[in-house]
Amino acid sequence: MPHTYLLLLGSNLAVPERLHAALASLATLGTVTPLTGVERMPARGDASLFYYNALARLDCTLVRDALVERLKQLEASLGRVRDGSGTVAIDIDLLATWAPDGWRADPHALAKQEFAQTPARDLLAKAGIAID
Repeated sequence: MPHTYLLLLGSNLAVPERLHAALASLATLGTVTPLTGVERMPARGDASLFYYNALARLDCTLVRDALVERLKQLEASLGRVRDGSGTVAIDIDLLATWAPDGWRADPHALAKQEFAQTPARDLLAKAGIAID
């Protein structure tokens, strides 16, 4: 059964190429549709730091938990190291899942307060997407 997911991609490397590589890698899981361009945006809580971010839709057959595991694997294959250094080669967050009546926020994204913060808030607005 197909599922549709809303993903937020980010990287604080000096160039945006890692986001383009992530979008290409996501295509191995299903159909990827970029919903925004790759944008350079201020990091949360520190306007002197920047991230490259993008919003994308993924249509695939993976259920949520299997998708989250595959996203972690993709991040690792693209250079993500969770060492507390502050360098984020790539971050792929599951924001929401499509339901018959609209997008439903992912519990983890809600717990992280993703929707109240840049970049998710700004990219969702640019894409014209509302999350319930």
